[in-house]
This record gives sequence, C-alpha cells and structure tokens, in this order.
Amino acid sequence: MRTPPRATSGGRVASAGKTGRAGKLLLSGVLAICLAGAMAVPTLPAEAAKPKPPVIPSKAAVERAKQAAASKAAQVAAIERQLAAADARLEQLGVRSGIAAEAYNGAVYRLQQAKAEAAAAAARAAEAQKTLTAQRQQIGRFAAASYQGGGDVAKIAPLFTAEGPQDLLDSAGTAHSVSAAMQGSYLRFTATQVMTNLFKVQADQAVVKVKKATDEAAKAKKAAEDAEAAQSAAVTAIGVQRKQSIAQLATLQNISLQVADQRQRGLEELARQRAAAIAAKKAAELKARIAAREAAERRREAAERAREAREEKAERAREAKEQREREKQNDKQDSRKKNPPKREKPSTPSRDNDGGGSKSTRGGVQDVIEFAMRQRGDMYLWGGTGPDRWDCSGLTQAAWEQAGVQLPHYSVAQYEQIRHIDEDELRPGDLIFWSLDPDDPGTIHHVGMYLGDGRMIHAPRSGKPVQIDSVYYWEPPDFFGRP
Repeated sequence: MRTPPRATSGGRVASAGKTGRAGKLLLSGVLAICLAGAMAVPTLPAEAAKPKPPVIPSKAAVERAKQAAASKAAQVAAIERQLAAADARLEQLGVRSGIAAEAYNGAVYRLQQAKAEAAAAAARAAEAQKTLTAQRQQIGRFAAASYQGGGDVAKIAPLFTAEGPQDLLDSAGTAHSVSAAMQGSYLRFTATQVMTNLFKVQADQAVVKVKKATDEAAKAKKAAEDAEAAQSAAVTAIGVQRKQSIAQLATLQNISLQVADQRQRGLEELARQRAAAIAAKKAAELKARIAAREAAERRREAAERAREAREEKAERAREAKEQREREKQNDKQDSRKKNPPKREKPSTPSRDNDGGGSKSTRGGVQDVIEFAMRQRGDMYLWGGTGPDRWDCSGLTQAAWEQAGVQLPHYSVAQYEQIRHIDEDELRPGDLIFWSLDPDDPGTIHHVGMYLGDGRMIHAPRSGKPVQIDSVYYWEPPDFFGRP
C-alpha cells in the first residue's frame, strides 16, 4: 500500500527540520571553539618578526661612567684621609697642651728659685750692712780714743761725716798717723763696704729676676690656658666634622649611616691595634734588653762573691797558719789556758740592689708604685698636684714623696735632680722622659713612671685620665732616671 503523498511530504519535512537543528548546533560549537581560539591567541604587531637592536653605550658614555666611579672612589679616600687627619690633629693639640702645661710648671719653678735667691741676697745684704755699721762704730771709738789721747783730731775729723771712713783711707798722711789697730779696722771696714755694695747689687738683680720670672709665669699660664681651650674647641669642631664626613661616606658607599660609622670605628680600632702591636714588640725588646743586662749583672755579682769567698778562705788559712806558728813558739804547757786571739769573720760588703739609690729609698719603691696605681682614672689637669687631678710631673712628684724623696713639680728639674740611667737599666719606679730634642734634656715636656714589662703609668694630657700604657704607646722616650 502506498503512503499517501501528504504523509510522505510531512515526513520529509520533519526529517529536514531535525537535520537543520543539528547543523545549527554543530555550527554554533565550531564558532564557539574558533572564537575561544581567537581570544587565546594574542594579537602580534606587524613588526614582531623583526628583533630590536641592542643598546650599546658610546665610548664617551663609558668614559664618563669610569670618571664618575673614579671620582666617587677619590671622594671616599679623601674623606677617610680627612678623618685620619682629624684624629692626628687632636693628638697634636693634646701634645701641645701638655707641652704648654709643663712650660708653665717650669716658669713657676724658676719663679720660686728667683724668690729664694732674692730672699737670700736680701739677707746677705742686711747682714753685711749690720757688720758695716758695727765696724763704723768701732772706728768711731778709735777716733774718740785718739782724741782723748791728744791725737791729731783735725786729720781724723772726716770720720764723723757720712763718707768719712773712705775719705780718711784716701789720705796717706792720716793713714800713717793712726795706730796699726785702727788701720786694720779701716781695711776691714773697706772690705765690708765693698761686699755690702755687692750684696745690695745682687739683691737688686734678684728682685729684677723675680719680676721677670713672674711675667714669664703669667705668660706661660696664659699659653697653657689658650692651648687647653684650643684643644677643647677642636674636640667639639672635629666631632661635628667627623659626623658629617661619615654621613658623606655613607652616601657615597650607598650604605646606612650606622654601618658607615661602625666601619670607620673599626678601621680606627684596627689602626690602634696595629700601633699597639708595634708598641708591644718594642716593649718586649726592651724587656729582653733589661733581662740581659740584669743577667750580666747577676753573673758579675756571682763572680764578685766567688772572688770574695776565695779571698776570705785564703785569709782564714793564713790566720790559721799564723796561729799554729804562735802555738809552736809558746813555751807554756797548758795551752788551754791561753786565750787564743779572736778571729772575726770578714764582713761581706753589702751590695746595692738598685745600682745607686739608697736601700731605704728603693725599699719604698713599692709604696711609690702603689700610690701611683691608686690614682688611675683621675683626670688630667695642667698644674695639678692632687688629690684627684694631676699633670705628669705632679703625679711623679707626689708618688715619690711616699718614699721620702722630694722632687720639683717640673719634669726638666726632676731629671736634673735624679741619677741618669740607660734604657736597659730601667726598673719599676724609675722615671721616663720625653723631649722635643733628644739631645737636650732642657726640652723635656713629659714624664711617666716605669712599671716593668715595658709598661708605665702616667697622666697623659688634657681630656685623658691617669692610665697604664706601653712605654712606646706614642713616641720612643728620650731620657731615663732613678730618684
């Protein structure tokens, strides 16, 4: 049976409708995929296929960069030199302040000497004037006696005037007319008058010297004050400069200010450690020289003791022999009743352990050192003599007073008044001196006390306390002495 045409046509239409919907869905999926793919792929410029040319600095630019780097390094080096120079400047000012302080001590010392000389000269002049007056009175008594005895009063009348004795001596006739005793009085009077005039001149000169010394002391005091003020001002100014320089270093080196400051302090500490190592080496060499000298001294003393022992033994043998000979010549039977001559043991000469100083003085050296050590931490003060502020010579003066040794408050005079020794003779308590001219002790300006093992204690300079340092912490010392 055939399908009706309507029905057949309707079936095609239905089939075609299903096929159309499926195609639309497929087309939509394809379009979606394509759209997604299109969105996933970036849009490339037309020139993407061509590489960019590299940036190549010109030779001029490279040269400018090199110059900038070199300039930066040079600025860093310059600032570091400025910091080092600032530290050296502070040290130099400290030294100058110490020198000025000791110059003031010297001026005061010379003033004290001038006053003592003036007082002594005035006393001599007064005593001479007193003697002159007594002699003039004696001549007057001679004149009175001559007058009462009928002498030629007219010739001796000038005695009663102010210049009478001298005028009388100038007259040969009068000199012959007086007695020999009176002539002796005239001669003594003349000599005394000459000495009196001389003492008066010396007294006047001493007064002038005192005035000059007073002026010098005032000038030295002003110089010391100015030096200390300059040092104090420099400490403040250099402190500000230091902070600014370290800030510049931090900027140039592209580091923090704290790191720059820490680095600079580290460099300075390293420099101090190197200096300390050099000082320690020199101190060790000094210790070795002192040990070698002491060993040689001990050998010499041992040889001296051995020689003395041999001589003592020989002396005893000689005495024993003489005793036996005396006993042989003794006719008495009972030799036991005879009192044999006493033989005293020769005394061994005492040896001075200090090489020159008195035993009592050296016995007090420990007191001297202990006193100085108790002052550690006390601050420096120019002209200071204690009890809690010191300058260099004030400290050594007070320390040696503990052993009964009187030293002036002036380093030059201290060296002048003690025994001079060599460097390898140093022992604890000895004094060490620094000078401007190593050949001229008159230029000494600093003194410290030796402690042994290459160390010393001293009052260094303004701004620093009494402290222990290597003998070579600064410059090698020039002179050495033992009170």
